[in-house]
Amino acid sequence: MAADPADEQYELDAKLWDSAPTVAVPKFAEFKQLEDVGHRFLATAEGLFVEVRRPWLHVIQPVAPLNGQTVRPPYGTVKPKVDLAFERLGATFPMVRAFIEAARKAAPNEHAAWVVWDSRTGDLAYRELQITDASPGAISYDRPRLEDHESLVVDMHSHGALAAFFSEQDNRDDAGEVKISCVVGDLADSKTPSIQFRLCVLGMFLPLKVPADAVLGAAA
Repeated sequence: MAADPADEQYELDAKLWDSAPTVAVPKFAEFKQLEDVGHRFLATAEGLFVEVRRPWLHVIQPVAPLNGQTVRPPYGTVKPKVDLAFERLGATFPMVRAFIEAARKAAPNEHAAWVVWDSRTGDLAYRELQITDASPGAISYDRPRLEDHESLVVDMHSHGALAAFFSEQDNRDDAGEVKISCVVGDLADSKTPSIQFRLCVLGMFLPLKVPADAVLGAAA
């Protein structure tokens, strides 16, 4: 860290550094992936990347790529990746379908639920939430207390009769979190629900393109 340890503010910066360090990716030696839960920044010849580890997720994505003719650090490179412990997003679809049925019953008000990963058993589970207030345009709930072996994977909410989309409020709610966000809409009886997914990584939003029919299956 480019700071004098004698500086009275040094310890504050040291704690920040420990919580989210920046490391150089080796050019010749084998790159060692992050093993513990947390995140770090990777300095590469192609720019700055972020690497995040959760019990259910390992992700590497660029945050400040270097383009064109420019000064490049003499480091190695990494490939972007998104690895899920449960291998495919489709493993969550039965729980998304269960949520759609619950959201239909709650319409026209919004509804919400979670999908939780149990790292002890390797299972995904549907988790109902304690809704404190709901209307056609907003919802609030008490975040459930998870056990040490449990992690939030999919944060689901509905838009009632409106189409599925991520609002500015959703962007604010999802900022800084690591999770998959799912919104469902068009829940009027005669309509096929619309569904949107994205991977939220500490303020970065990665769209996950999934046709609604793939989620709904035979229930479409």
